[in-house]
Amino acid sequence: MRLIKLLYITLLLIVAGCKRDELNKPVVSNTNPPGLISGITVVNLNGKATLTYTLPADEDLSYVKAVYETSPGQTREVKASHYVNTLTVDGFGDTLAHTIKLYAVNSSEVASAAVTTTVDPLTPAVDLALRSLQVTTTFGGFNLTCNNPTLENLAIIPLVDSAGKGQWVQTLGMDNVYSNNPVITSAVRGQPAVERKYAFVVRDRWLNFSDTLFVMLTPIFEQLLPKSDWSNYVLPSDAGILNNGGRTDVPYIYDGDLHPGWPHCLFTLEQAGSSQMVTLDLGKAHILSRMQVNPYKEVGNNYYVRGNVKDFEIWGSNSPDLDGSLDPSWTKLTTCHVMKPSGSAYGTETTADQTLAYNGWQFDFPAGQIAYRYVRIRSLSNWQGSYFINIAEFTLWGN
Repeated sequence: MRLIKLLYITLLLIVAGCKRDELNKPVVSNTNPPGLISGITVVNLNGKATLTYTLPADEDLSYVKAVYETSPGQTREVKASHYVNTLTVDGFGDTLAHTIKLYAVNSSEVASAAVTTTVDPLTPAVDLALRSLQVTTTFGGFNLTCNNPTLENLAIIPLVDSAGKGQWVQTLGMDNVYSNNPVITSAVRGQPAVERKYAFVVRDRWLNFSDTLFVMLTPIFEQLLPKSDWSNYVLPSDAGILNNGGRTDVPYIYDGDLHPGWPHCLFTLEQAGSSQMVTLDLGKAHILSRMQVNPYKEVGNNYYVRGNVKDFEIWGSNSPDLDGSLDPSWTKLTTCHVMKPSGSAYGTETTADQTLAYNGWQFDFPAGQIAYRYVRIRSLSNWQGSYFINIAEFTLWGN
């Protein structure tokens, strides 16, 4: 009986296996190739082309396949379902004529004879970006901006001849800029304030490269402003704050601890019904280049919640009025808006959201400002939608 049962089970497995194999095969095997693609029209686009065509009448037509070379020896294949009569051939890094071979393929993977057409792609995205690329010096590096009207995924590659010997490298902190925004903007920091020759190349996802833009740049000197010189400059209209262990909250935002535990952070009174301010004395006047706000990690391991700043202003003064008002003795330096990368709902944070918050929210100051000794942080709205302020650490760069 045991032998009979084993033979029976084996037979069931074989039958089941056969059924699974049959499910993965066409119901009917057709070795005859389908008819030809016809009536092809071409619309040339930047780095690509859209083909529209008439499908053959074969009932078992599965898809249309385009085979072509983006450059000599680099073959690419694009497929489109039989439910549509158009496909896009892409990946071109030039404006030369390219031959496209179109095949109709049936459900048995039998292809028709090739029908050829020619496309003449327009200027590729890498070249459009390079033509519009502007590089301007800033504190500690340079700003990049270029147009990307086709919304292509691009990488701007910065290089420097650091030794002046024609050897192009990426030094520490000089990372590629990745974006598919219509206008790409970014800043590269960590560069010395000496004249050097820089090079910039644009690359797309098919490894097409633009020509190279060479620029001589001298970044403006920038340093991390020493917090040992800072103090809390209390003015009458400054926010009411909590007291922790006999000291006020404000010094916690310049004690160097980027990720403190409670209560080592700035936390103003939650009952605030209007915009709140705190004031710092930097010890001496500085031209400010950029700032970083490290938010406090709240219960639930979230950053974009409660009193962590969302919309705020930075004001500067060299002789603030002692009544604490934002009178002409103060100059608004910049307005900042913190954006959550994911755009997710309140209380929901992705890895990208948390990584950005952990590293600190950074903002640049507009160029051309004078040096200021006194700095005021004015909260317009926190993530809860009210006015109280919660900051773990506040950092400034400049000279």
